Amino acid sequence: MSTDAPAEIGRVRARYWLGVLGIASAYVAAAKLGLDLSVAHGVITPVWAPSGIALASLVLFGRRFWPAVALGALIANATSGADPLVAAGIAVGNTLEAVVGAYLLERVGFRPSLDRVRHVLQLVVFGAGLATLISATNGVTVLVLSGNAPSSLGSDWLLWWFGDAVGILLVAPLLLVAFSTERSRPSRARLLEAVVLVGCLVAVSALVFLGGAWHYPYLIFPLLLWAALRFRQLGAAASSFIVGAIATWGTVAGTVPFGGSGTTERVQVIQALVSVLTIALLIVGATLAEREAANEKLRQTAAQLSEAQALAHLGSWEWDIAADEVTWSDELYRIWGIAPAEFGASQFAYLETVHPDDQARVKTIVDRAVETGRDAEYDCRILRADGTERVVHARCKVITDRSGQPTKMIGTAQDVTAQKEIEAGRERLLAKERTQNARLRELDRMKDTFLASVSHELRTPLTSILGFIALLGNDDEQELTLTQRSYLAIVERNSQRLERLVSDLLFVARTGGEHPALQPSVVDLRAVVADCVESMRRGADEAGIELVLAGRQVPAVEGDPAWLEQVVENLVSNAIKYSTDGGRVEVCTTSVAGHAVLEVTDSGIGVPRAEQPYVFERFFRSSNAAERAIQGTGLGLAIAKVIVEAHGGTISLESGEAKGTTVRVELPLASDDAGRSLAAKSPELRPKAYVARHAIRPIGARETRW
Repeated sequence: MSTDAPAEIGRVRARYWLGVLGIASAYVAAAKLGLDLSVAHGVITPVWAPSGIALASLVLFGRRFWPAVALGALIANATSGADPLVAAGIAVGNTLEAVVGAYLLERVGFRPSLDRVRHVLQLVVFGAGLATLISATNGVTVLVLSGNAPSSLGSDWLLWWFGDAVGILLVAPLLLVAFSTERSRPSRARLLEAVVLVGCLVAVSALVFLGGAWHYPYLIFPLLLWAALRFRQLGAAASSFIVGAIATWGTVAGTVPFGGSGTTERVQVIQALVSVLTIALLIVGATLAEREAANEKLRQTAAQLSEAQALAHLGSWEWDIAADEVTWSDELYRIWGIAPAEFGASQFAYLETVHPDDQARVKTIVDRAVETGRDAEYDCRILRADGTERVVHARCKVITDRSGQPTKMIGTAQDVTAQKEIEAGRERLLAKERTQNARLRELDRMKDTFLASVSHELRTPLTSILGFIALLGNDDEQELTLTQRSYLAIVERNSQRLERLVSDLLFVARTGGEHPALQPSVVDLRAVVADCVESMRRGADEAGIELVLAGRQVPAVEGDPAWLEQVVENLVSNAIKYSTDGGRVEVCTTSVAGHAVLEVTDSGIGVPRAEQPYVFERFFRSSNAAERAIQGTGLGLAIAKVIVEAHGGTISLESGEAKGTTVRVELPLASDDAGRSLAAKSPELRPKAYVARHAIRPIGARETRW
């Protein structure tokens, strides 16, 4: 616990007991005033302000202050000449009255500010009406049990109840409103008005109730209304208390000789009248407060609506059809750019603001809506006062009377100029995009046609060149020098490279990214991979790359062996090409979850992370490969992806720049109907004849087909 906690607890307790003493002192003072009057019957009096003090204290500060009420009631009754036990018994009833009254008011949602009519009625019924029954019944019962029974139980019980009820009606409202309502510092004019009002009220009340003018009580009514109208509940409660106090004083003094044969009866009559007047004034004040609250809420709602309309560029309107009167919201005047005085406020005046080309259409839509009673909406152009043109979207709804005749039309209008401009711009962009897409498709078609034509034209001379190179190399009659053979090998190597490029271009041109035609069979993938690795080992050795076949035998896959050989060759060729001297390329086969897996891993330059999503696109080459001037067309991985997907497989790549690359291919294992399923994949792409990829190869070289 903090070291300040005990001190704070001490301060709280001190404030509590100061409050108890303050409430008890006020209770005793008010009680002595009532009991010392000549109208009191021992401990029974028609003037009992302590009941109002007690109830207001517990409502305002909480029922935990009940000891203050008990202490004040005990002291007041004990010092009035009552036996201590009788005083204690009566104090119990006084305390229970306040506690039960505060509890009942809390249960019904009572608000001390009395700014609602229901709260005024709750105070009258539960505070002054029901709770006071406890004190009156308890008090009379205590007197009977103590042997001090009143001469008339009924009249004394009624007098007791009446005094407590009037005390609550006259005193409690003033205390409740004064202590519960937050107010700012009044202006000098307001303060002066209050002083003048109180002075006039005291003077007129004294004249009526003390000066013998009791025949003219209506002189007080304008002042009471002034108090209620100008100062609301505080004015109503304070003015009622002042009038009640002076009227009671005058009645006790005998200056108000009306009603009843005795002073007590006259006091009861005058306090009953003042109590009714108090209730009426409190209801008037509450009604005005409710109206002010409703008006304030309406003002806030209107302000919010206006702000929302301004933000949305949306205004509302109403047209009285019979009178031809049109009412606009503020936002519509801003949209149209005119002042309210400049608008004719009629349907004709509205149509005059519509663009001439749209006037007839708008009038037809509105007239049809009036005739049919159906809602309508339309877009139209308007001409603002400054000559600019705007586009608005209008909605309208017809209101009819009981006979079904249209009486008015209400609706909204929204400035949608910016939206229309955006839509028009979007349409222009879409049209431009469609034109560009069509142009690109045409260019793509022309490119494919060109590639196919050029590739076909290049294959014939390349075939001849490779053929004659083979003849020269195998001609035993023509002995070539070592230099001539090296030249011939260079020509053969570059011719084969050019022939592979032509083959790749033909693949792209023929498939267009679609699946190639397959000749399905059950394929030993491990054998295809091993054959390819062995055939490429010489090239790897020449490049200073260690080429390793790893993994194990895998179950057969379903596919076209020629196309699968193409995939392996492309992946291994890429791995060798992008590895540096002294690097290592590992080709591994495994199987997992019904798939054969081929992984080709190199220790080369890798692919930058930002470029990896594009590695399987046609003609893509990584930036680090271009910087190192590594030759290539960017078709190897793209072709491999098309072939793998044609076999129902997947291909993926993992790479780190300067850390090497791993390409992973997964192919489904063979099934009984492997041939049938693959033959149906892409029959429309199957060529009529298959052309050898390499027309003439050195002995031991593989042959692949289109």
